[in-house]
Amino acid sequence: MSLFNLFRKSEWSKLKRFHPNALNDVSRLVAFDSLIKAAISSSIGREFGNAEKWSCDSWKELSKALSANKLFGELHLAILSTGNGKTFESINWSCVPSHRPISFLGALAMCEFRTDEHLNSMNDLKYSGYSVHPDEARSQFLVVLADHADVNDLDEVKDFDDEVFIDFWNKLRKTVFLDLQLNVNTETPGLSAITKERFDRLSKSRQEAVLIFADVLSKKSGSQEPPPEIKKEPPPFNPQQHKLEHPFLYVPYTKLVRLMDKLAPDIRHFFHKLSIDEYELRRIVEAKDFVSIDAILDLVVFDCEILAYSLVVAIVENHEPNFAGCGVWKKVTEIFENRNSKRRINAASMQANGMLGDATARDAVDVEKAVALSLDLLMEIRRASTEFNKSSGDYGVLLKGTTVLKHVFNHPRYREPFSEYMIDVFSTIEPVLKDFTQGELLAWKEQENLKVDD
Repeated sequence: MSLFNLFRKSEWSKLKRFHPNALNDVSRLVAFDSLIKAAISSSIGREFGNAEKWSCDSWKELSKALSANKLFGELHLAILSTGNGKTFESINWSCVPSHRPISFLGALAMCEFRTDEHLNSMNDLKYSGYSVHPDEARSQFLVVLADHADVNDLDEVKDFDDEVFIDFWNKLRKTVFLDLQLNVNTETPGLSAITKERFDRLSKSRQEAVLIFADVLSKKSGSQEPPPEIKKEPPPFNPQQHKLEHPFLYVPYTKLVRLMDKLAPDIRHFFHKLSIDEYELRRIVEAKDFVSIDAILDLVVFDCEILAYSLVVAIVENHEPNFAGCGVWKKVTEIFENRNSKRRINAASMQANGMLGDATARDAVDVEKAVALSLDLLMEIRRASTEFNKSSGDYGVLLKGTTVLKHVFNHPRYREPFSEYMIDVFSTIEPVLKDFTQGELLAWKEQENLKVDD
């Protein structure tokens, strides 16, 4: 396949033209890229998400700069730069030499964080600005971090490194260069649904980089076209194997509901910590004078339930694209919807009759129309998690179904702390959900008699 023809086809369809061995390796590399980003994000959240735990003001500022994820790309590049020549022998590569993955991952990272999404010869880690030596690269990153956080006391930066950052750095490097190999090796080979999800999240230029690499690997495999397809009967369904490959389809729904129940009050606590007074809150949501503050705060309670549901489902869907529609998802969604049906109708009605927003107040919405509007709102809430995973981490998407919190999030004063809180929640929930997949896994028929209060 010539490169000229390659770039005339749609992005995903191009991959299907390559040799199966190349596709196996490409899927693992795309998974590796995604898992590294997730590992860095969750590690930052766990260690630096709560800056107030430090007594030193400089440490607080350094932690805030890290947890705000503004330096995510710099840390990503600094870590990868120290992996030059690292071998990944625990991964079953088909044709990629075990010492070459870092070059590919580095090219994707440089394209994203250094060269403004342009494909050129500068997409090489040697131009990242970071040393291949771990200690030197760590020091270089700390200089960038201190400059970004406006911390000028180098002694305090050194203390921060000695007491906190060096341990964080070493653990993160171990995760990226050693632990993640096992995760990558358990990925479904070839062009799976999750590979497509990850591929679709890449920018156009990074998708093109993946295609070029697939082209090179196909030539190494001796053929650019896959062998003729041999039709054969699908293997018999293996429930145990399916559980191993798709554990989130078997996690007891009661665990997810209880997690949502714990998360909703935490979101309310965060909202109250923002200390938005009544006048400011009315102004933000554009509430009419006759709307009581109690009515607005009741909407906040509903919004917190919505966000708790959307966050949990979004994280699960990120790991299991087929989650929406399965028995567990249906039950979790059913419980969320049944608990909040009255509040949902009320929220939809208040927005429709102009009690909130810039519309002129109108007569009360009749019951039939209120129910129809609430169903529209319900669909928006259901779509939020899927749309979030298709976005580039736009937390505002998760709030589209809310009535008050979406306006708070979009306010310049509250957007940054709200984003930081969401990042912290993601990093906190991820390991909890992973623990769920390591516990008891039940087929849907085995879950039908479970109760949340059990």
